[in-house]
Amino acid sequence: MTAQGTEPEPAAGTGQQAREDGEAARAGTPLQAPGPAASGSGDADSDPGPRSSAEGEQSPWARPAGAAGSPATPATSVAPATSVAPATSVPPSRPAVSTDASWRRPATADGGSTGGLPSGPSAVTPPAPQLPQPLRPPQASWGTPQVDNAAAWGSDQGARSGGEGGAGHGTGAAPAGQQTHCYRHPQKEAYVACQRCGRPICPDCMRPAAVGFHCPEEGGAQRQSAPRTTFGGRDQASPGLVTKILIGVCFVAFLLQGVPGLTGAREINQFTFDFSLIGFKIAVDDQYYRLVTAAFLHGSILHIVLNMYALYLLGTQLEAVLGRARYLALFFTCAIGGNTLSYLMSGQDKLSYGASTAIFGFFAAYYLIARRLRLNTNQILIVVGINLAITFTFSGIDKWGHIGGLGVGLLLGLLYTYVPPRRAALQALGTAIVLAALLAAAVLQSQSLTSGTL
Repeated sequence: MTAQGTEPEPAAGTGQQAREDGEAARAGTPLQAPGPAASGSGDADSDPGPRSSAEGEQSPWARPAGAAGSPATPATSVAPATSVAPATSVPPSRPAVSTDASWRRPATADGGSTGGLPSGPSAVTPPAPQLPQPLRPPQASWGTPQVDNAAAWGSDQGARSGGEGGAGHGTGAAPAGQQTHCYRHPQKEAYVACQRCGRPICPDCMRPAAVGFHCPEEGGAQRQSAPRTTFGGRDQASPGLVTKILIGVCFVAFLLQGVPGLTGAREINQFTFDFSLIGFKIAVDDQYYRLVTAAFLHGSILHIVLNMYALYLLGTQLEAVLGRARYLALFFTCAIGGNTLSYLMSGQDKLSYGASTAIFGFFAAYYLIARRLRLNTNQILIVVGINLAITFTFSGIDKWGHIGGLGVGLLLGLLYTYVPPRRAALQALGTAIVLAALLAAAVLQSQSLTSGTL
């Protein structure tokens, strides 16, 4: 037998013998069946195929000598192929392998390999393939390495009540593809982290937020505080509630006045006399409450309808933007400012009433807020211009009351629009200073009237 992957050399004279066999066949001489060595081809380079290891063994294809009907084999018959001894076998040819000499052993002069390794393709040892590394649990970036236990969250971040872990300090959602477990439900997988505290949360604990998701604790804390507007207003369950109350008070006061203008009576009743802006009553009796109550009284149906319509349109919007507290402060301060200027300019002979002093203040505040929000202010400017034209055109209108309300509205509008709402104390202090200045001016006017100096 030959070594694996080798071919024995053909016996000497095999080609000559084949030609002789061909001539004998043409002459009609019977031949023996070809053995494995001839294989029907005279090409010395062809593969003779496997041969018998015993020298001189007859081919099974040959006829036995002296058989009936067949002549004896002539001396020119093909000789059986002689097997090659294993010791003298030709070294196998090496297949083409990579030229990378960094991992191939050098071959010896006789075709073998160093180190006693077998020759041939089996001697080439490719690099060992890299096995995939086992997946490891992700390491949380917000604290200690993540383990399947919710108690790990309370060890370094402060335990919460009920064993729910402490507040984390993560940076947002967990990286995609990483698996961890919910801090509230350790048996559930979580691929998302709370956007605020950074703790991993499962789908049952996810609370939708403007960006990402929040855990139940952070989501509940967010719902407790209602969103605010730019100027401090909040979403209320009953929008415009304060405005509606003010309108209702004006209509009740109008009924208590005896519905002037509807009955045709020109004389004012006692209720109107007791709460109107009357200069000598303020100067002599120090009835400074009239600076406020006069804003809820009206002299005719047209007067109250126009004022309440303007109060509803402007008041509901200002209440939503500023909030109820600032809105009330704006209403009363503008009303006091308009009546105070009217008292200062007209003296003890003045008698007036109406909510227009506060409404003109709403005009000014509305304009400043629209400018601050970069909105179109053409409409409000047109409305203010029309009302000022009416004020100075028709008689019987308190001109100084309208101007006073407009001026105080500008002051408070500047205060509420350019002082941040988080500094509510500063806004309240500014409002109190304006009120104190108006009351001080009214008191000084009363002292001047009662002392005979003007």
